[in-house]
Amino acid sequence: MLRLHLLRSPPVLKHMLNIKMYPAKNGDAFLINANSTHILVDAGYASTFNTYIAPDLALISQSGGHIDLMVATHIDADHIGGVIEFVSLNGPPQSRDIIEVKDVWHNSLRSLPLQACDPNSERDRSLLESIQRRGFPIDSSPGANPIGAKQGASLARLLREKGYRWNAGDGTDCVTISPSCRSLPNRVEIRVIGPTLARLEVLRRWWIKELRRLGYKGNPATDDLIDDAYEILCASAPEPMAPSVLPIATHRACRLKEAYVADMSPTNGSSIAFILYVGETSALFLGDARAEDMVAALKQVAMEGASLQFDAIKVSHHGSLRSTNVELLSLIDAPHYFISSDGTHHDHPDFEVLAEIVDRPADFERKLYFSHESLASKRLQSHVSRSGARFSVHTAAHDWVNLKEDNK
Repeated sequence: MLRLHLLRSPPVLKHMLNIKMYPAKNGDAFLINANSTHILVDAGYASTFNTYIAPDLALISQSGGHIDLMVATHIDADHIGGVIEFVSLNGPPQSRDIIEVKDVWHNSLRSLPLQACDPNSERDRSLLESIQRRGFPIDSSPGANPIGAKQGASLARLLREKGYRWNAGDGTDCVTISPSCRSLPNRVEIRVIGPTLARLEVLRRWWIKELRRLGYKGNPATDDLIDDAYEILCASAPEPMAPSVLPIATHRACRLKEAYVADMSPTNGSSIAFILYVGETSALFLGDARAEDMVAALKQVAMEGASLQFDAIKVSHHGSLRSTNVELLSLIDAPHYFISSDGTHHDHPDFEVLAEIVDRPADFERKLYFSHESLASKRLQSHVSRSGARFSVHTAAHDWVNLKEDNK
């Protein structure tokens, strides 16, 4: 008897990309589950980590998982305060107390090819120690968790002392757009689109200039004290304000193209920005990067044949109109947008950015997820898209947003 052997089609590969945005006050904190590859992007303040992130990491660890990559996008207290808290509490490399971390991306002073300044006098060292004693800015909002309030050790020092794999090595190399592509387990790819080495050098020069202003006269070198002083000064740098930017309470009605003034912060310009690919699903994480830098990088991505239509976009710099311009939004789009801010610093997000996102024509619904309700997000709820495009407003702090794609 002739037996017919039927050929079965190969199984359909399903790719999973879930994103959780934490209520990090005026900061950023995201947990990504990409095909069970876990990525932590920033961690807000120490209070953010202890209240929201630590329990989630404990659950992942209890189920046998780990963090494949932790990204500290740039040296700003509202992004890395929680990362510092995490590393300080996570124990030694032989036995992590919370969860194993396979690699950390963090651009600090020792990651740059050019060295810093070594104190050549007791006065120099005293100056560095006084900066160290300042510690990192903390979450001063009512009810903030006081744990971690005294943070005087840099993330760079903690990563070295506690034996973390750092920038795919010992931290002496930096994460920049070259090389742009990195692979993670479970068919997850990351393309770094910022910063350039030039942007990191701009931040380093700002820091040297600030030290000189304070009277520092040291010679090139690096050590833990200098690492601490570098990160604390950078994290405490005031954000340049554009005189033309008015608070949202004035109910200004101008468009983004009229209100936009480029961000000149050297700290924000050093942000690690990347595209995450999980099969055909993709998400764009912009950190606090400058719009002009992202336009240049994304045009290069498009020239290589990649789509700039993403499944999710994390909007740069808490929705600031100084970090998103019309040209950037003309290049990119997505059905899901994430905006992390509670509106307490600089009135972020800016309504002009939100309106520009939803006013563009689209044949799909845009869902805008906010970590907190703010004046701008409430105003957006009553806004009517100029193009008639559909959109909805969601407050989704500490909720998983599921982005699913079937690779057929």
